[in-house]
Amino acid sequence: MFNNNYTNRLFGRTRGRSKKKINLKNYYATVDKYKFKNFNEKSEYILDVGTGYGETSIFLAKQFPDKIVISCEKYIDGNIILLKNIQKNNINNILLHNGNVYNIIEITNKKYFNLVWIFFPDPWPKNRHAKRRLITCDFLIKIHKTLKENGEIYIATDSTIYVRFILNSICRSKEYFLWVNQSKINLSIKDYFDIETKYYKKAINSQRKPSLFILRKL
Repeated sequence: MFNNNYTNRLFGRTRGRSKKKINLKNYYATVDKYKFKNFNEKSEYILDVGTGYGETSIFLAKQFPDKIVISCEKYIDGNIILLKNIQKNNINNILLHNGNVYNIIEITNKKYFNLVWIFFPDPWPKNRHAKRRLITCDFLIKIHKTLKENGEIYIATDSTIYVRFILNSICRSKEYFLWVNQSKINLSIKDYFDIETKYYKKAINSQRKPSLFILRKL
């Protein structure tokens, strides 16, 4: 189904630094039970990009039980934790895509998503790695094509370098999106959601204030 000849390569680890061994055969067999394979015309979807340890996917699945959450993450250690929490909480509206998000947004020209979440994407802070950052004007435009009317994108980051990069991307795509919470006073995640992911806690413990950007499709 998926075309792997994409030009938008994604970087980052698939395994954590832990030396704990994982039975990959069992892992992929379990993933296959929850694997996203194709869109259903009768369903409504939320895309959760770079889910890390899956906290956001679990949160979204509980908040929107009538919608299917596509959890897009290639980090194996995080997906294992997500799968355990799916089973522990008896959640039946999460599907996994353990690969490139461009697989998802480029397989169709139809508008499937009511909501797209991108919480704490890798900021790639070094200048020589800037091209590796996910949030670009081109990426936002590709997402725009998959959003339903008034669909929204939520982007969170605690990197000041990435904030500037995201602001530039928003400015360049302003004909496609309304920046809903443009006032600085409304940039805090806690103003909107009672959720604390591992990366949110890490930011707070390091005295970095995460910023939230809400974009609505025009």
